[in-house]
Amino acid sequence: MVATRSTSRTNFLILNGDTPIEIEYLAEGAANVVFNIRSKRIITQDDDYGQPGTAAKDGIPRIDPRLKGNLLRLRKDLPSVAPVFESHRHFKERIEPLFPAGSLVEQLLCKITPEFVEKCNQELRKHQSYPNDDYLGRPKKRFDVYLAKDEGYATLITHMGYDKEHAGTEFKPKWLAQSPSAPPDAKRCRTCALRAMRHAEEGTTPEFRGASKDFCPLSLVDDDKDVLSPSLGPILGKCRGAPIDIAEFERQILPYFHKLPLLKLLRKLQIEKDPKGIFETDPSNLDFMTAMALRDCTFFLKVSCVWQKGRIPNQDNSKARIEARLGDLDLKTPDGNKAQYWKDVEQQLIDEGWYTGTENTPATPEGRCVCLLWDQK
Repeated sequence: MVATRSTSRTNFLILNGDTPIEIEYLAEGAANVVFNIRSKRIITQDDDYGQPGTAAKDGIPRIDPRLKGNLLRLRKDLPSVAPVFESHRHFKERIEPLFPAGSLVEQLLCKITPEFVEKCNQELRKHQSYPNDDYLGRPKKRFDVYLAKDEGYATLITHMGYDKEHAGTEFKPKWLAQSPSAPPDAKRCRTCALRAMRHAEEGTTPEFRGASKDFCPLSLVDDDKDVLSPSLGPILGKCRGAPIDIAEFERQILPYFHKLPLLKLLRKLQIEKDPKGIFETDPSNLDFMTAMALRDCTFFLKVSCVWQKGRIPNQDNSKARIEARLGDLDLKTPDGNKAQYWKDVEQQLIDEGWYTGTENTPATPEGRCVCLLWDQK
């Protein structure tokens, strides 16, 4: 897929090696790295926000408004990762129209130079040198993969983080509906089947394959609050920021979460965009690539409120605010042998009995599975 770059009238923010901002490593996934932007010296002309570091016409320094409240995300130099411009166009044309306003982590395209990319790569090298047990260090499985030097674009994304006045958490909903390719007698959904297989590959014993830190994605869109509630513990337990009482937090979030239409809409779209599955679909089909993006996005939950002894005020309190958005909705192309990988994984889940719970070393009753399907078959 080739993106047509009709950008002649777009007033891009330009980040280069001399841009007076501080880049701070925050997090990374398989495809992208996210940085904090820290600087009080980002100044720009009134009529040209594309040149940070220049004085305004009246001589008063100004902060480029596009940098406020945002993080910077750059793509890694991997053959399976689509160029940023192409992925951003897919987001604007294929993803954004599917959701109501305010449901997604917003993206703003900006231009970057090779010198700026090298500056960011130096930050990655620094964090790779930290001890493995240092929370500031890069995950070991991400070592020695850096940012694409020939990439001319990056994205500014909504900051859904936490601080002293906000509590926040994030998780991947993954497959909210069963895989179209799963056997009819499946006792695990796609996510739980893959998780069980990965646990086995990592040497986890069968009795611990239903670890309490896991949750079944199907429970997140179940109409029964009693089904949803146990899944909130592993999610909300990862909250960071303002000090909270997790039990109280869960009690007050449950009604909000249960009524939240965003995850049910996400499930509906996953089904609509891929009704047949990987074996009966062209993986270069735009709908299929959209479905795969929808299955690998991140759900961000952020609570901003007046804290009273670690408790959230009633939701009708005008000073309390709960914000939920979906992010990391990147284009999932079949490039870099990705399509074959998808097929191979699905076939392995079927052939080795991970869907049906009949794998060579099946889970014991004590740790059978957290999957919602397990006791329904």
